[in-house]
Amino acid sequence: MTGNHPYLVQGMAKLMPISFFAVLAATITLPATAQDQTVEASGNSVVQDMQAKDGEPYFPSLLDGTLGVAGDLGEDESERRAFLRMPTMLDPWFAWKRSLREEYGLAIGGSFQLLGQHYSNSNIDLHNSLGSKFTLNIAYELFNRNQPDAMTFEVALEDRRPLGSRLAPLQAGLGTGSIVPTAATYGQFDLGISQAFIRQNLFNNRFQYTIGKIFAPNFIDAYPFFDDNRQFLSQQFSTSPTIASALRGFGMVAALYPTDSGLYFKPGVFTNHSDDTGSTVGDFINKNERFYMFEAGLSGLARSGVPIQGRAAMDSDNIHLTGWYRDPQDSPTMQRAYGVAFNANYRYGSNLMWFTRAGWSQGWVSDRAVSIGAGWRPTDHPADLFGVGTGWTRPAFSFLRSQYTSEIFYRFHVTPNLAVTPDVQYIKNPSLNPGTSSLWVLSVRARISF
Repeated sequence: MTGNHPYLVQGMAKLMPISFFAVLAATITLPATAQDQTVEASGNSVVQDMQAKDGEPYFPSLLDGTLGVAGDLGEDESERRAFLRMPTMLDPWFAWKRSLREEYGLAIGGSFQLLGQHYSNSNIDLHNSLGSKFTLNIAYELFNRNQPDAMTFEVALEDRRPLGSRLAPLQAGLGTGSIVPTAATYGQFDLGISQAFIRQNLFNNRFQYTIGKIFAPNFIDAYPFFDDNRQFLSQQFSTSPTIASALRGFGMVAALYPTDSGLYFKPGVFTNHSDDTGSTVGDFINKNERFYMFEAGLSGLARSGVPIQGRAAMDSDNIHLTGWYRDPQDSPTMQRAYGVAFNANYRYGSNLMWFTRAGWSQGWVSDRAVSIGAGWRPTDHPADLFGVGTGWTRPAFSFLRSQYTSEIFYRFHVTPNLAVTPDVQYIKNPSLNPGTSSLWVLSVRARISF
C-alpha cells in the first residue's frame, strides 16, 4: 500500500477540475449571504404527509427506492441544513412546482451530475474517466388525485455519457481489473426514456404494485445505502455483486404487509432483455427469458411512520432475505443462474446506521460476497453523510482470486441543491488484474438537483 501513495496525490490533482465545476455550479443556487438554516422541501413535507394518523399502523412504500422516480423526487425534497450551507435562490421554481402538484397532480424534478474517477492501475491503460448523468423525473396522478391510493404514471428521461474520456466510469472502472464496478450506474446511453410505469398503493399501503418499464435493481435486495447517486459508488455496497440482476426493461413488482408487525413480502418478475431507452414489452411477453425475485423481511419503518422516500440515509431497522432466479438465454454466457442475498441494517441512536450484507449464487460471475459498513449523519447537518464499508467478493472461476474492496466517502451539501462527494476506494487483489496487488480509485461526484 505504501508504494501507491503517490497515486493519491496525482489522482486528487487530476480531479481538481471536477471540484472547480462544483464551486462554479454553486453560483446557480447561492444568494449573496450565507446562513445556517433549515431549508424546507418544496411542497408539504413528505414525512409529515405520510405519518400514521390516529394511532393506525403505517405501512411504508417499499417500491419507492431513490433510483426510481418518486423516491428520487422525494429524496431531493428532504431537509437540507448544515454548517456553512447556503439557502437556494430557486424558491420561485419550487413554488411553481408545488402549485403543479397541488392543482394538477403533476410532480417534476431532475438532476445533473458529474463523476470523475482516477485509477492507480488499469488493464486498458486508462487512468482517468469523467462521466455525466442528466435525469428528468415526471410523475402524474391519473386517478384519485391527492389521495393515498392515487394511481400514478411515472417517467424518467436520462442521458449518460463520458465527457472528454474514452470510456464512462462504469466501463473504465471494470477496465482496471476490478470484478466489481467502481461506479455501477455511470455508463453511457443517449437521451431517452429509461423508466415509464404505473404504480399504486392500496388498503392503507398494505398492498403496493408497480408495472411497466422499470430499473430492476431499485427493487432487488435494496437497502438505505444502495444509491450511487448519493452514497457508495462501488457495487460492493449497492446491489449485491452476486445477483445477476435484470436492468432496464419491462417488469412488475409488488409488496404486501400481511400483519401489523412490519413483516412484508415482495415478489417481482422482469424481462432479462434490457434496453436503456427502448421498449422491451415484446421480450417480456414473447420470450421465456425472465428474472424472478421474492423477498421476505421485517421493516422497522412500519412502526415509525416514515416512508422510504423520506428517510434520507437513515432507514429504520430492516432485515430481509431475497431469493432470485434467472432463466437461461440463447447465449453461452447467459446460462441459468440463481441465488440468495441477505441484508440487515440497524440504526444506533439517531444518526448512525450499520449494515451487513451477504450473497450466494450459482451460474453468475461472482458466487460469494460479504459486506459490512456504516453511515453517519451529523446531527446538525442532516443532508450530509459519511460512509465507510469493506467487503469481499469471490469469483465463480477457481483460477481467479478473491477481491477485497473498501470505500470511504463524505457527501457535503454546499447548498440545498448542490452536493459534492469526495470518495476513495481501495481494492486489494483485483480479480481481473493479476499483475497488481492493489488498486486505488479516487473519485469526486458533484450533483445539482432542480
